Amino acid sequence: MKYVGEEIYNVIPNRYPYMILDSLDVEENKAISEVHLKEDLWIFACHFPGRPTLPMTLLVECMTQTFMATLYPKKDDKSEISLVYYIGEMHLKEGAQPGDFLRIEADLKSFKRGIAKGVCRTYKNGADDPILEFEIAHALPSQMIKMR
Repeated sequence: MKYVGEEIYNVIPNRYPYMILDSLDVEENKAISEVHLKEDLWIFACHFPGRPTLPMTLLVECMTQTFMATLYPKKDDKSEISLVYYIGEMHLKEGAQPGDFLRIEADLKSFKRGIAKGVCRTYKNGADDPILEFEIAHALPSQMIKMR
């Protein structure tokens, strides 16, 4: 199912200014989001004046939000917030600037005992090679096995 603009708030609890996804498409075990980095995006005024660049932390946040959406169909309580459990090694191959178009793909590889594991990739301006990729794990506390 495809969500656009504020419809995304039905799937992801984050809000603007920290949620900058323009669209989100949630399928079985996969989510794809798109972000158009508009010239007037709030972060570009301060990071960095004269040479605006999207901070890697905000890019990683967009990627984790997209991965979080892969869990939406698996949640009993749609308002439950999943927790980032693990992010693997990452190397940013190329930065993103105003005017760039980002496509983020999140693939859910396994979901057992409340732990979701998968891979996130970000592509820039239609390229076939991702500018950032990492393994990720999220936890749904309500579905985790309780240890005694």
